[in-house]
Amino acid sequence: MPLHLFFKIFKGNYTRPMQYTTSKLALLYVIFSLPLFSLFAQMNPSLKVMTFNLRLNTPQDGENAWPNRKEMVQSMIRFHQADIFGVQEALESQMVDLKQMFPDFQAFGVPRSDDPASGEYSAIFYRKNRFTRTAGETFWLSESPGMASRGWDAALNRIVTWVKLKDRKSGKEFFHFNTHFDHQGREARENSARLILDMMKELNPDNLPIILTGDFNLTPSEDPYYVLTRDDNGNSFHDAIYESIQPHHGPESTWSGFSFPGEPNRRIDYIFVKNNITVLSHAILSDSWSGKYPSDHLPVLAEVLIDPAQPLPRSHAHNDYEHTKPLFDALSHGYMSIEADLWLIDEELYVAHNRPFLTNSLPTFKELYLSPLADLIDKNRGWVYPGHNKPVQLLIDLKSDGLATYLRLANLLNEYDYLFKGIGNNPAPVEIVISGNRPIEHIKNEQNPLVGIDGRPEELGEQFDSKLMPLISQKYSIVTNWKGKDPIPEEEKNVLKTLIDQVHRMDKKIRLWDIPDNELVWKTLLDLGIDYINVDDLGRFEKFMRDYEAANSR
Repeated sequence: MPLHLFFKIFKGNYTRPMQYTTSKLALLYVIFSLPLFSLFAQMNPSLKVMTFNLRLNTPQDGENAWPNRKEMVQSMIRFHQADIFGVQEALESQMVDLKQMFPDFQAFGVPRSDDPASGEYSAIFYRKNRFTRTAGETFWLSESPGMASRGWDAALNRIVTWVKLKDRKSGKEFFHFNTHFDHQGREARENSARLILDMMKELNPDNLPIILTGDFNLTPSEDPYYVLTRDDNGNSFHDAIYESIQPHHGPESTWSGFSFPGEPNRRIDYIFVKNNITVLSHAILSDSWSGKYPSDHLPVLAEVLIDPAQPLPRSHAHNDYEHTKPLFDALSHGYMSIEADLWLIDEELYVAHNRPFLTNSLPTFKELYLSPLADLIDKNRGWVYPGHNKPVQLLIDLKSDGLATYLRLANLLNEYDYLFKGIGNNPAPVEIVISGNRPIEHIKNEQNPLVGIDGRPEELGEQFDSKLMPLISQKYSIVTNWKGKDPIPEEEKNVLKTLIDQVHRMDKKIRLWDIPDNELVWKTLLDLGIDYINVDDLGRFEKFMRDYEAANSR
């Protein structure tokens, strides 16, 4: 666990002080008895999913027979730290071995024929301590999916095993379907793809995320692949190899025949995803032991996020540090701008609204924001929100002496400069904007500053470019007295519109603060083009904004 999470630990809990106000006689502290991992719970930890055609246990494979390679299979799955894996071609004897090799996993599935000894499994294994199975079943890829049967022109019985899992770490629910399409029947493969889409639609009325794994015995150029990935009814899957944030690792073919590089252009094993799953990485694994391979197929591995928080446009978390889990509460709701107040005390930067009397249990800016952001961006392959290549704004309000506080902050930011510098044509993952006691002239004269300045409307004409002054902020009541109890008067609307347009013509963004906590005000400002809505109730505004986006996308 990152070291920054251990600040101010007392018996496994951490403390967060209530901010001091002058109306109180003493500084008050509130002890929040939260397990440390709960800081990350809503940030939704990733999971690794694997699909692995094990090759059935047959003596005719000679030196490549199952008894000679099962430990390689175990080693590969363990080393690559799969949390869930789907297998194909596993006979009953192999299932027994797998259960013994992976006692910390729960197996689910049945053989595809009535004879367990000869019937192959398309089973799913998942970590017992992380996932709870809430439903699961096997159906047959045939005209009679509810019973053991052979479908269409297939040579053999074929099945799909599925489970509905709940992640104990994040509380997220999702489906995992695992299958093995027929190797001969072309009609069977296409109809199997259509049947899977139909069954998933029936089993998943709530549109939960779905992972589909398996040996599909087809390449991306064949019709069943297009059925799965280009369905006209909105049921389409995404091939994880093309969705991965990190470029694909490994060969392009999954059929190896116990040798490498195997047969080229034979990618027939897949991980497909749908319904808000982010793919962090994707690999086809060609691990071998002195030229020996664990199977005649190469396993496929993907690291994914299930139902991650989606960035919430135009959202600003006012006084973020006053929430139970600073930074993480805002990010769990998708906020794109986060505000922190800084005090320089004894050469350390502390986060608080008013100057605290005591600092011994007060979190530092580095502990509360910089270190967690660095960890998160590393985990999410270079972005705060995985796959979302737009910066999150960190608005820093300097409360103590502006120049002294900024100079200490600038030294600290230099330790994390990679967070605030773009690479190539990509923007930086975090944009720092300085507000409060702004040392404007000092920042203006710096070469390549890592920060921008939060401007004021009266500074628009002073020729600050949008890089140096990307944001303009103003108190709402200075612009208008409208409280949102009735529709906005036309005159007030025009005043707001004029200011917003003026800021946008200068290629800057605008934020009004101390906005009435009123949904009509929010909607009116959004309709007029405001860039950030300043809010304290994170959940309420998220719901409003999601509804607003949905209504305006129709």
